[in-house]
Amino acid sequence: MKRRTAKVGLMSVLAGAMVLVSACSGTNKEESGQTAGSTAESTASASGTSTSSASGAEKADPFGKIDPPVELTAVRSIDPTVKYENGDTIEQNAWTKLYEQEFGIKLKYMWVTDPSQYAQKFNVTMASGKLPDIMPVSGIQLQQLVDAGQLEDLTQPLEQYGSDRTKELLAKDGGVGLDSATFGGKLLALPVNPGSTDSATLLWVRTDWLKKLNLPEPKTTEDIYKIAQAFVNDDPDGNGKKDTYGLGLSKEFYGGIPELGSGMSAVEGFFNAYHAYPHIWVKDASGELVYGSIQPEVKTALAELQKMYKEGLIDREFGVKDSEKLIQAVNSGKLGLFYGPMWVPLVFGEGRKLDPNMDWKPLPLPSVDSEPSKPQTVFNITQYYAVRKGSEHPEAVVKMLNAFHNSWDPAKYPATEISQNGDVQKWAYALVTGANPTQNLDAYKRVKEAIEKQDESLLDPKAPGQPVIYKAINDFKAGDQSGWGYTRVFDVGGAQEIINQYNENDGLKLTEFIASPTEAMVEKQPTLQKLELETFTKIVMGGASVDSFDDFVANWKKLGGDAITAEVAKWAASK
Repeated sequence: MKRRTAKVGLMSVLAGAMVLVSACSGTNKEESGQTAGSTAESTASASGTSTSSASGAEKADPFGKIDPPVELTAVRSIDPTVKYENGDTIEQNAWTKLYEQEFGIKLKYMWVTDPSQYAQKFNVTMASGKLPDIMPVSGIQLQQLVDAGQLEDLTQPLEQYGSDRTKELLAKDGGVGLDSATFGGKLLALPVNPGSTDSATLLWVRTDWLKKLNLPEPKTTEDIYKIAQAFVNDDPDGNGKKDTYGLGLSKEFYGGIPELGSGMSAVEGFFNAYHAYPHIWVKDASGELVYGSIQPEVKTALAELQKMYKEGLIDREFGVKDSEKLIQAVNSGKLGLFYGPMWVPLVFGEGRKLDPNMDWKPLPLPSVDSEPSKPQTVFNITQYYAVRKGSEHPEAVVKMLNAFHNSWDPAKYPATEISQNGDVQKWAYALVTGANPTQNLDAYKRVKEAIEKQDESLLDPKAPGQPVIYKAINDFKAGDQSGWGYTRVFDVGGAQEIINQYNENDGLKLTEFIASPTEAMVEKQPTLQKLELETFTKIVMGGASVDSFDDFVANWKKLGGDAITAEVAKWAASK
């Protein structure tokens, strides 16, 4: 679905601000799954030594050549903005040559299309019954192919032919990606998982205001209420006017529903403090999957938000202000609290220039009781690689993924040919790409150690973003204020440290529904999401009573929610 301009504008800012740690990155969802790992990420060429695997299958050479060579068909999309040089085409380039030279795989594309046309063209291909050997698919297309019995089981090929690095990266999300591609005990596709940890919401607090008003950092929801009162009533900016806001919200309301225009503000964090998990699927007391937004804990959180709004602790006009307006409120020095993602300091540079004393700190989510809050996270996988049932060499897709993650001899395959040369993104030519689901957590750990020991050699040489972060943090500590944003994200006490603590202590709550939208979701969800957003906004702004939440729940079920819940239950049973 089309995203709102506020989100697009915001992400364009981030694209320039966050080099981070991926050597290659993409935005072609149909082709690259939104992100790509480094083509220079790890293992040296594996030996051909055979060993016994846990499944009893013989370990094969992950980089061995198919002999005699084979021709395999594929389809794909490629963004029209991708550039070529030196006579390269999508059909003939360094990656197609690598596949042929190293693996004995001659790649033949049945068709190549623009990403916007991929779904339609692939649907036609599915209907024709003439599937290619290797195919990038969305979650919905994967489910359709599974239901039709058209896919090859990749369980054994991955076990036998997967390189150590490939298996490591596929396991780094705790097995979520592989589980989402497993049906009836069979692995029917390879997932591209950019990770979900960075979708966790944190509490961001203006700490210079806390110090000025002699307030402690918030630990509970009651603390949030009291701090918001002080930020509104006690003149934290010292201008003698009552012109500051306590808790920041925006009209998008949530931060985890892109089609609704999600951005900086992510009020999920407020709900999570009440152990409520809107717009994701959770297990109820009986173990059944239920939609988080219709659970009673949500009503409790809405009542508190309504109270804060009524008392003027939330901007009266938040319902018509998008995330960009919220950023402006921060940069103009008018806001003191909000819930948001880990990257937000990177868009506060203007505010720091206007007021060098302005300081923001991320904090773990406070809780309404003694039970710690769990930030909710979303299922981020939009891309899979599947193999046609009956294809003679299903291991080929595994070898191609190995190739993407391998450190190739630069004398034979220079980075300027298989990774990037200036603004020519040659990694995009690869048919099969991968991702590191914990790339920012990895960067935090590496950079932390390097800064503690002041040893840049401790950084990952395969992650070119890490030196950028390392330098920014060191420069900030030496007085260069331009490094403040990276410091608040990656340094000790920063956002990634908090997310890492959550991650290592099972403190994140991932949605229980880890699959593509069901048929009823595709048909009904836009209407239901609009109903939810409008109802919750009205409740918070006092345009509807808190008890109207009960009417919302009944309407949600009647207008398609029950059908969606039934499909989710069917999916859960199939796992």
